[in-house]
This record gives sequence, C-alpha cells and structure tokens, in this order.
Amino acid sequence: MKSGNNKPQIRIYHSEPSSVREYLIGFAKNRHLLSVLARQEIKGLYAQTYLGVLWAVLRPLLLTLIFTAFFKGLLNIKTQSPYYLFAFTGMISWNFFSTIVTQASGVMIQRRDLLKKLHFPKLILPLYKIIVSSVEAGVGLIILIIMVLFEGIPLHLNFVALPFFIFLNICCGLMLAVWVNALSIRFRDLTFLMPTLIGTAIWLTPVFYPTSLLSPRLTTLLYFNPMAGVIEGYRYALLGESFPAWPFFISIGVTLLMALAGIWYLIQVEDEIIDYV
Repeated sequence: MKSGNNKPQIRIYHSEPSSVREYLIGFAKNRHLLSVLARQEIKGLYAQTYLGVLWAVLRPLLLTLIFTAFFKGLLNIKTQSPYYLFAFTGMISWNFFSTIVTQASGVMIQRRDLLKKLHFPKLILPLYKIIVSSVEAGVGLIILIIMVLFEGIPLHLNFVALPFFIFLNICCGLMLAVWVNALSIRFRDLTFLMPTLIGTAIWLTPVFYPTSLLSPRLTTLLYFNPMAGVIEGYRYALLGESFPAWPFFISIGVTLLMALAGIWYLIQVEDEIIDYV
C-alpha cells in the first residue's frame, strides 16, 4: 500500500497577478534559468566564428574609427581627452544600452516556445538577455581600460564610480525593454520600431560629440535623454573628464521610476502573454 506522502503533487496556476513576495519566491526558485539561457545564447552567438567575443569590440571600434575620421579629421572637434578614447568610451556605453534594448525588447516573442512549455517569472527573459549583453560590454571595457592606460591616462579615484554608471546603463536599457515586452504582446509594431528609434537616438546622445558644443539651453534639453549623463559618467570614471551636469539626476531618477513601474506592469500582465505569443 502506498503511503499518503507519495501522492503526486498538483501545482495549480492562476491568472491573477502574484504579490511581490510570491513573485520573488518564484523568481528565486527559477533563477537557474538565467544562467542556463545565458550560456546557451553566448555559445550560439559566437559558434563557428574565428574571433568569437572579440566581435563585441570590433563593431564599436570600427564605428569609432569612422567617426574619428569625420568628427576629428574633418570637423576638428576638441575634447578634453584624446578623441579616439572619447568616442570609443561613448560607443561602449551606447552599444551596451542599444544591445539590451534591441535584444531584450522582443524576447517574449522570440522565446514563445519556452513560454508555452514552462511556467516561470517572465522577467527572467529580458534579464538573461542583459547578462549576454554584459559579457560583450565587459570585453569592450577591458579593451578600453587597456587603451586608456596605454595612452598614459592614470585611473584616478573617479574610477570607483564606474560600477554606478554601469548600473545606470543597465537600468536605461531595462526600462525600455520591460515596457516594450509588456506592451508588445498587444502592439507587435513596437518590436519593429525600437531598432529605428535606437538608430535615431544615437544622434541625440553625446556619443561622438561633447556637450560643450551645445548652448546651455540645448545641453539641459539633452539631459532629458538619460544616456547622455551615463556616457559622460563613463568618461568621468575612465578619462577623468567632467562629472555630468545636475539635470542628469532628474532624468535618471525618472528612468529608475519608469524601470520599476515597467517591472511592476510586466508582472501584472505576464500571465496574459501566453495568450498572445
């Protein structure tokens, strides 16, 4: 006779949103998915390539060379640090942000097969894309630090602020990614629109030009884009340039609130996602 303790467990799922506590418990139980999915993605991303993860450096480096020839060679733009370092620092930060947005924004639709097979907190999907993007950004940062030291620029106390700006860099990408994932279950056009918006937004961000070229009024408007301050923060930490101006803190505060609101909204609607994907 079988013991009553050997009865199979029945797990019941309901469509009502979980409390924050229940969601965090579910996230902790399924956290292994983050590393599993990230490892699979990284292995597949660079499979059968000769240079592997170095492509993460070559792409922004190539753009840096092109824009160095244009902005420095033709327009003779003046910067506090060597222009190629100025531009490469901006490209590493921007590339990290744009990769998070473009890769994580459509992940719910991309991994519809997984959503139909398993029940897990859907926030795991954009977060594993952030881990993959972080590997590329990490390689680029290492190369950048080597270039900075080779140029003879010492790493001052400012360098300890770098993790803070990396965190803000991730928050900027996460903010857009969670909102697009939450809204694209009904409005699929958003996933197609984001690459176009990112391609345009780079010109509204001081990636290749310093904010000193703009008037004070335009500079204040520029800081409504939180990535403007994040990029200047990278340059402050790595190149010893000026700290971002005060309007940056307003825009980054709004970004953090929007990121938290996006996560909350995604939790509320995530059980509906399976009906749309």
